[in-house]
Amino acid sequence: MANLNIKNLHKSYGSSVDVLKGIDLDIEDGGFLVLVGPSGCGKSTLLNTIAGLEEITSGDIDIDGKSISGLHPSKRDIAMVFQSYALYPNMTVAKNISFGMEIRGIDQETRDAAIKEVADMLQIGELLDRKPGQLSGGQRQRVAMGRALVRDPKIFLFDEPLSNLDAKLRVDMRTEIKRLHQRMKTTIVYVTHDQIEALTLATKIAVLKDGYLQQSGSPAEIYNEPANMFVADFMGSPSMNLIEAAVSKSDKGLQLTIGSAKGDTIILPAKKGADLSAYVGKKVIFGIRPEALTDPDGADRNSDEIVERDCKIDVVEPAGSDTFAVTMLGGKESIARLRADAEIQAGKTTKLAFNLSKVCYFDPDTTSRIA
Repeated sequence: MANLNIKNLHKSYGSSVDVLKGIDLDIEDGGFLVLVGPSGCGKSTLLNTIAGLEEITSGDIDIDGKSISGLHPSKRDIAMVFQSYALYPNMTVAKNISFGMEIRGIDQETRDAAIKEVADMLQIGELLDRKPGQLSGGQRQRVAMGRALVRDPKIFLFDEPLSNLDAKLRVDMRTEIKRLHQRMKTTIVYVTHDQIEALTLATKIAVLKDGYLQQSGSPAEIYNEPANMFVADFMGSPSMNLIEAAVSKSDKGLQLTIGSAKGDTIILPAKKGADLSAYVGKKVIFGIRPEALTDPDGADRNSDEIVERDCKIDVVEPAGSDTFAVTMLGGKESIARLRADAEIQAGKTTKLAFNLSKVCYFDPDTTSRIA
């Protein structure tokens, strides 16, 4: 296990293509860092620079306080699990798992003990004599993980390891990886484009866009306190509703005015403690998660900032454990997450509860969070 520190890392191809632009990140010993972002944001390139598969242009990467930037990949004490599994098709599972140890001259008895340990851990003992072509996608992924585990490296790197699996198997393997991390307390850096995967697995999430680090923090910080509108929109499913609102003063303090589907306006008090005084007479972006916009009976009973307003429902989408309702707020479709048995009908006006304690405000020009 080890801590990892990335300092002002830049990666360019030639003089015109900047892929990573001043990345600063750290992960504690035994932490689980997930790099997440849309395709082309630089997350896989960042992982490859940690592995040594890509040279950095400037900056530094430290493991346990020692720079590894100039080291060959084989000298970094890092194990990587690839999206494609990268198994040797002509070798048995046991041989695939132990091949790296054999190359390093580790004796047969030690190799056999290591194979048995990881096979038991990953529940692939009955597969050891098979070849990759005889395995399912999930089984191949377990073998790829086993090959990394026998190395007992300082850091594990995972490059979208579940992207080739079907939806149910992805959930199952996600649980296995979470369980594995809890048991072994290993330091992991994990790349995915799936933000649910990120929220589920990580102790720390780093959100990237266009080569820039948008925000890093715990899953709760990323979800509840997004640094900007991109993070608010990218993290969460469904994503945060981002609605234009006008700030004004009233006898009771600051308030926000939002247009509704009925043609009139919804007026909401400002969130307690939110300093929007600089925006009086101006517009802000009002951000609210679908679960904070719900039916009155389903609202958070622990919040003292629940406000009910009439909203016209355009679409109702039953989803088993929840019901989603679409209403127009500020000229945009906004999604409310209601109880499964909430009485609601499309085309009708109904009361929705706004949990203002969960609201975020963003500057419409800079897109940064105000409060």
